Amino acid sequence: MSASLLEVENLKKIFPVTKGAILRRTVGRAHAVDDVSFTLRRGETLGLVGESGCGKSTLARCILRLIEPSSGTVVFRGEDLLGCTRGRLRMLRRYMQIVFQDPYGSLNPRMTVGELVAEPALFHGLVKGRRDAGQKAGEMLERVGLAPSYARRYPHEFSGGQRQRIGIARALASEPDLLILDEPISALDVSIQAQILNLLEDLQSQLGLTYLFIAHDLSLVRHLSHRVMVMYLGRVVETGDRDELFENPMHPYTQALLSAVPVVDPHKERRRNRIPLPGAVPSCVDPPDSCRFAPRCFKAQKVCSEQDPPLDPVAGSGHRAACLFAEPARLL
Repeated sequence: MSASLLEVENLKKIFPVTKGAILRRTVGRAHAVDDVSFTLRRGETLGLVGESGCGKSTLARCILRLIEPSSGTVVFRGEDLLGCTRGRLRMLRRYMQIVFQDPYGSLNPRMTVGELVAEPALFHGLVKGRRDAGQKAGEMLERVGLAPSYARRYPHEFSGGQRQRIGIARALASEPDLLILDEPISALDVSIQAQILNLLEDLQSQLGLTYLFIAHDLSLVRHLSHRVMVMYLGRVVETGDRDELFENPMHPYTQALLSAVPVVDPHKERRRNRIPLPGAVPSCVDPPDSCRFAPRCFKAQKVCSEQDPPLDPVAGSGHRAACLFAEPARLL
């Protein structure tokens, strides 16, 4: 891994909350992504985890400007994406692609697989003419473990795992540097998940790809990622190297997430220290200026409802946590 490929700083996305069928008025603001900063190095995989609704997918779409951020900076290959013209952004999008969660809804059913896979290469001028496009599609399908002859078929003729391979092949067709994987295996069977993960690992080693890997399953994140970033209610609450974060989680929310991951050894499973979280995730509409996790936190004290802890380095560890009382917890 070498120099930074992607630098995100103080990124925010705030959606207005409106009310009224005819005379609509703004009654609040939903902080979907709130002051997120991180760096992604070339050849690295950054795992992004958190509960549903915490802002993971919104963050991914803001990085690609599929959704326009409210503020912040996104620097990709040394260029500020939020300051780019549409023409320049269109050129840069060749080098950053996304693989969506739903392999059934992300492929146009009216196009053949060959047309779907070759479309990015044609759009960015990497191939010219039908013959070159067909050859490119065949190469990409072969790279993801599918027969080139599948190019003549339609998406409905394939299983979920095959469709996700097609989605990956389409993303690779523009020869990108960065792949954003938005829960690419959550809709697949467990055995198929392992195949897709192995494929992603092989592609990264062969092509030098950089991944932002979004997932719910912490065991999958540990298998694929070099670093891990944990989000809660629009904010990053902990980040660090994979092994260190899994072995010594510092933030109470990360500790609670890891305590819920099943362990294969039944003896260890019985001895585990479970950390249940009371209540549900609060609304991101007009959140308080204090710690957002405090209402559910087992370590919360009075000061937690008065101060908003910054994402600072934790003494004695190699990662950062947004907690005033960050310390490791013994889960086994």
